[in-house]
Amino acid sequence: MIMDFINETIKFYNEMAIYLVFGFIVAGILHVFFPDTFITRHMGKNNWKSVIKSSIFGIPLPLCSCGVIPVAASLKKKGASNGSTLSFLISTPQIGADSFMITYSLIGWVFAVFRIIAAFVTAIIAGIAANFAVKNNEDIKIESNKTNTGIKQRLKSIFSYIQFELLGSIAGYLVIGILAAGAIAAFVPADLFSKYLGSQFLSMILMLVIGIPMYVCATASTPIAASLIMKGLSPGAALVFLLAGPATNALTISTVVKTMGKKIAVIYVGSIAAVSLLLGYIINFMFYDKQIKVVHPHAHETLPGWLLTAGTITLTAMLAFYFIHRHVYLRIKKKKQSSISGIITMKVEGMTCSHCASTVKRAVESVPGINNVEVDLNGKTVSFKGDSGENDKIAKAIEEKGFSVGDE
Repeated sequence: MIMDFINETIKFYNEMAIYLVFGFIVAGILHVFFPDTFITRHMGKNNWKSVIKSSIFGIPLPLCSCGVIPVAASLKKKGASNGSTLSFLISTPQIGADSFMITYSLIGWVFAVFRIIAAFVTAIIAGIAANFAVKNNEDIKIESNKTNTGIKQRLKSIFSYIQFELLGSIAGYLVIGILAAGAIAAFVPADLFSKYLGSQFLSMILMLVIGIPMYVCATASTPIAASLIMKGLSPGAALVFLLAGPATNALTISTVVKTMGKKIAVIYVGSIAAVSLLLGYIINFMFYDKQIKVVHPHAHETLPGWLLTAGTITLTAMLAFYFIHRHVYLRIKKKKQSSISGIITMKVEGMTCSHCASTVKRAVESVPGINNVEVDLNGKTVSFKGDSGENDKIAKAIEEKGFSVGDE
């Protein structure tokens, strides 16, 4: 059984690696050509067009349900309507360029396309409902964003973005997801769901109850869903898990309550639950026992072996570099930082992933005269060298990104 676990884990990893690398590259290109101001400019109108735009913009962005929180909070603080903010908060973590590619590699193109449609429909319904529930007649006022970098600077930072912001935000969860998928494939009986949970509706309810409160990113949830389908879970129940899991978690729900109110939070969770169950039923009706099948590994049928091997080596190198950088290099750098005189440290609440840490770092660096900026994600602090008289400006820059600043 141990060997089965190892073999299944390696299969899942080899199957998805090249597609995940492709997804990262696409996400990097989106990062270069679509800056934050482009998104902000189209999300402020209190109408259905703004909801549709925010849903469309959110779908390809590779942000997890934690990483999207500061972005959505920042948009809301700048005046974005409840509907457009909620649509962005739902569509963004449910599917992205990387999770689309990994869905295609493990479950097939039909399911991958349906996942995009499901994310879009869920975001649209929730956004329109939020605008009807709470009126917001003021449109967003677009201000010049001094922190927004030019296309040449973003092009230079594309490796850092892919390696640390994008991969860094999901690296740990991705490893856990792959190991969980291998464990399910090796240890879970093949007839588990048909024998003990034969009802498609009950299996969808179970996946909904599991998915809403827990944190699982779209990319890491995909191999888990694929392995569950292999054990007899219906495609509809797997879709419910892939929609509810990445879109919600306890932290996101509490953030929605805090920034938009309890009524919007009910619409947020209720819309995801209702639409997930409805679309789960539809995909079961259309494809169950017909076209949706996990052909494992199916990528070997379309891609040459050398390309799959290259993908495995590349992803392994990226993961190794990230973990060494975070757990070795940054610790050494933090010790050196503490020896520099004039270092100021601030407590920053709300950072949950590498994307959050990078957002805070850019916010601090946007204040003139500040350098040697380092963010400690585990300690929830940011340290920098500069004039203490600029602390208020730094705190404001951080809070505009959706975080809160406290005393260290």
